[in-house]
Amino acid sequence: MMRKLLLFISLLFGVLQISAQNNQLLYGFDQLPQTLMLNPGAEVDYQKHFGIPLLSNIFMQVGASNSKINYNNIVAGSNRTLDIARNIYAQDLSSKDFFNLYQRLEVVNVGYRLNNPKLYLSFGMYQELDGFAKYPKELTALFFEGDDRNGDGIPETNLPVNLNQLNIVGDLNGVYHVGISGQINEKLTLGARFKIISAALSINSKNNDGVYHLENNNLIYNHVFEQMNSKVNAAGIWNSQGYRIFDSDNPSSVFPSLFFGQENFGVGLDLGLTYHFNNEVTLTASVLDLDYINYQENIKTYQVKEDFVLPDADYFEPTPGDEFDYWESTLDRYYNASMIPIDTLRTSYSTFRSPKVNASLAYKIYHGGKTKSVFRNLWCEPEDYQEVLTSEIGIQTYTAFRPNKMVWAVTGFYSREITKNLNTKVTYTIDEFSKKNIGLGVSTNIRRFNLFLSADNLLDLFQIKQSNYQSIQMGMNFIFK
Repeated sequence: MMRKLLLFISLLFGVLQISAQNNQLLYGFDQLPQTLMLNPGAEVDYQKHFGIPLLSNIFMQVGASNSKINYNNIVAGSNRTLDIARNIYAQDLSSKDFFNLYQRLEVVNVGYRLNNPKLYLSFGMYQELDGFAKYPKELTALFFEGDDRNGDGIPETNLPVNLNQLNIVGDLNGVYHVGISGQINEKLTLGARFKIISAALSINSKNNDGVYHLENNNLIYNHVFEQMNSKVNAAGIWNSQGYRIFDSDNPSSVFPSLFFGQENFGVGLDLGLTYHFNNEVTLTASVLDLDYINYQENIKTYQVKEDFVLPDADYFEPTPGDEFDYWESTLDRYYNASMIPIDTLRTSYSTFRSPKVNASLAYKIYHGGKTKSVFRNLWCEPEDYQEVLTSEIGIQTYTAFRPNKMVWAVTGFYSREITKNLNTKVTYTIDEFSKKNIGLGVSTNIRRFNLFLSADNLLDLFQIKQSNYQSIQMGMNFIFK
């Protein structure tokens, strides 16, 4: 049982080493089918679309709020998860620092205009992995240094370690969705997307309470745990016999669960709108992931709700390089002696996912096209334009409500139709990952075939081993005008 508790610690550090779904480049860009996933109320002027299966949207975004967390500082030269975790600890992070991971793969994405031309229906299925962890500074210090933080051979007594710093959520889901956007009038378009969620893997520990400190009682040390109310929920990781389902050497073992292979499922709703103040000024907004998931199969909950004291002749003193083994044997010794009042539950539990809010305000500029005149540089009056190209300049905001943390971003953008078949978008984003994030998106149409590419944080793209944040996305669709 203690091995499983330590597995949770390992998973925590695993999230730390691999690390948001801020998709500022694709949001509102070029009427792509994928913009409907970010704003169900986005406008599209085509009749139908068909995403190439497994290639219509491939999205990966990883980041850490502290610039010290990069490949060169954390991963280079490390052979074990423990080494990577110690490298993170050596960076002296703050308890305000956090790590984010988001990955999405569209399996199917199809849409078409209904008999009522004001309505556009879209549906499909995608797989997503979403992880978030705040850095538990005091717990990490206890894990690596024990009770003797300064290494002088004398343990610090009455030094509190707050368990409320432990905040981690991670989900691997298959999502089936159907959405509709409708033009209410010339100014307003509204949209909604309903989702059915098949939850393959989940682990979360949030809203914890508890304080640990050491007391020296003559020749006995008392490890005191007070104000305890802590919980770890896990689903899809172990089965009812106690064996681990997820095999890190064979990640595909979880794929059947993405297609309702087990009884962990939920429902969700995305909402969005587009509003034109006039021909130039447009407001958009969306609320995503209003999701509820119920876990009933392959679940375990570990919880401690009672205060307790662990008397011992020794204080906590992990061996450098063997911290995992030290804590496993130490906790097993206490648990086997029935000294830790931990409850192991297999009852169902439910969670609400972290909602995300997007908004943008854009000003559109109309550019004159050229006529078929033999005078190559002859520009015509607007009413005589053969083709009108547009550009937009504006601002976007993003907010995600994570456990005990609100993640935010502000983006300035400029998009431009180079031709009717080639569109670009340039962004400058300020958030907790970077203050110099420049991104570029390109969308091109070749007859009915559409290809889009985007990359964030371009200034670090060619020195990615020193970067603490990166986002890359691509997709292929057939769009029928």
